[in-house]
Amino acid sequence: MRIAYVTIHVAPEIMQGGVGKKIRTQMSIWRELGYEVTLFSLTPAEIPFPEERQFVFDAKTNLLKREANRASGLMRMLDAIRAYKPDIIYLRFGLYSYPLHRLFKIAPVVLETNSDDQQEYQKRGIFFYWMNRLTRRLTFDSASGIITPSHELVDVLLPKHDKSFCVISNGIDLRQAETLPPTKNKQPVITMVCSPGMKWHGVDKLMPFAEKTPDVTVNLVGYSEKDMDVPVPLNVKLHGFLDKQGVRTVLAQTDVALGTLALHRNQMQEASVLKVREALAYGIPVLIAFYDTDLHDVELDTILRIPNTEDNVMENAERIRQFAYDMIGKRVDINSVGSYLDQRKKEETRLEFFKQIIGK
Repeated sequence: MRIAYVTIHVAPEIMQGGVGKKIRTQMSIWRELGYEVTLFSLTPAEIPFPEERQFVFDAKTNLLKREANRASGLMRMLDAIRAYKPDIIYLRFGLYSYPLHRLFKIAPVVLETNSDDQQEYQKRGIFFYWMNRLTRRLTFDSASGIITPSHELVDVLLPKHDKSFCVISNGIDLRQAETLPPTKNKQPVITMVCSPGMKWHGVDKLMPFAEKTPDVTVNLVGYSEKDMDVPVPLNVKLHGFLDKQGVRTVLAQTDVALGTLALHRNQMQEASVLKVREALAYGIPVLIAFYDTDLHDVELDTILRIPNTEDNVMENAERIRQFAYDMIGKRVDINSVGSYLDQRKKEETRLEFFKQIIGK
């Protein structure tokens, strides 16, 4: 089976982080299992996949010129995919650009979508909301199958369940799991790895929390001073975007890693957040503020759960602070969560779904 893995408009800094790591892990496992795969990426700047096919377009210009550049890059990418002659195309959902609809004439397309796109683009502004609302059916209706990371998203995106779908939550490659040594901090350190502009991450909730708990250090990886529109307490450390080694260095001094804190802002309750899985792969205790698709029934003293509500952080500030103190010097046993998160098993399920789609 020959697979074309397609991404559109994924920012280079995102491809350098958890999303890029997930894509690289997926393709690596597919190849190990004997399948052929090439990444085709439409991007405004080079991404850290030098061995794959990148189609860079100039985005540093006015709106009309930028969209013309994007369309030109997309047409070049479609020609390359057509020449590749894939048996199936795996498309990571992104905002429609002309002429993306031609992709669906090349081979069956399985669409991966990781959020409620309508809610997500509504929060990005009126232009993106209407652009997505007017064009999203060109993608969803043309796809031969859809993969979501949660059962909740199936009900949101396919309320009639009238298309082939498969739920495959995010996982980790257990072979790359590395339990970091426990910290020896005298006061706790908590860390969130996140991206600016994603309101459902809930970074804003951490500012009043930090003010209330000045003895707790709060690391924000992915945020710089230019990304903050409120005063930053002295115990909040802004690290900006870091590569894998940089993130590891920060996590090595971390007692608790934070998952998404405001999924409710996307009208969602369920998720399988990558940053939670990456933290667990390093053995870092985690705080989860949503229904985790894989871990909802796992009871460990190294996992703290709080409600998925607007006031969840401040209403549980003392619980979070005490949990952080309790986790100093502790690490998660990967064997206690590994069977739920094994990426290899998840990719075997994904490949079987591909075969079903091709068979149809």
